[in-house]
Amino acid sequence: MTMFEYTRQVASGKDNYERIAKEAGDKVNGSVLTLLVKAILGGWFVAIGGYAASVIASLFFDPGASNGTSRAAFSLIFPSALCAILFTGTDLYTGNTMSFTFALYKKHITVLNYFYKLGVSILGNYIGTVLGAMILAGGTTYFIIDVGSGAPYMTDLALAKTTKPFWKIMFSAIGCNCFVCLAVWSFYACYDSAGAVLIIFAHIGAFAAGGLEHIIANFYLLNAALISKSGVSFLDVYYRNLIPVLLGNTIAGTCIMGLPLAFIYRDNKNQSIFKDTRNDEVEIKTLVI
Repeated sequence: MTMFEYTRQVASGKDNYERIAKEAGDKVNGSVLTLLVKAILGGWFVAIGGYAASVIASLFFDPGASNGTSRAAFSLIFPSALCAILFTGTDLYTGNTMSFTFALYKKHITVLNYFYKLGVSILGNYIGTVLGAMILAGGTTYFIIDVGSGAPYMTDLALAKTTKPFWKIMFSAIGCNCFVCLAVWSFYACYDSAGAVLIIFAHIGAFAAGGLEHIIANFYLLNAALISKSGVSFLDVYYRNLIPVLLGNTIAGTCIMGLPLAFIYRDNKNQSIFKDTRNDEVEIKTLVI
């Protein structure tokens, strides 16, 4: 017979929803310049995370092979980008599609401000990622054709992202942002940083390993591919990938994650089984096996 103790260190669903909605409302109703700077920095974090993950993945890349190891390597490094964004309080458009929807449902913000600030968010993320592509991919020349050793990896990645049908890319993007929104939701639910880091790596690593499409990550990766002359055109990048990915990510964050969770937790009747221990003594249970 074994005895051990555990504590439940997670917020109730209702409390988590209320907290995210309030913080999103404060963000939307706050300074446009502050949000823009946060979004630019968030885009930069995605860029440095994407660059580091791509460099590591390129070391395992074998042209013509299935490259499961390469993708796994990418998925182990890239989640650090979302960790940086959430722990610094900067901004990511894909998470905002859910959190801003919560704030709108709670009437903390207006419809006009909702769309306006989502636009500011994605603009800032775009600026940050493109700057990252210019500085990292262009400056280091690691992925540039006939110059950097990572060029074959970047070429293969760019072609894979721009040669699929529009609808396949959009559906892939829907799946991706469900993972991102789950990571954001779980981050706010966790009471300890270790748990938050683990859950972020689990969710973001899952979408990266699955090859799903994320608009902000692709802002960096595909602009880096353009700078690196990886065999894709401006039309390939923006029409064949970024537009369907933007649509899919937005649908996932608003309609699949945001509205259903807002409906579930619209009142106090739907509580998690877990007790909120932040303002109370930690609940300790003893299990006997």
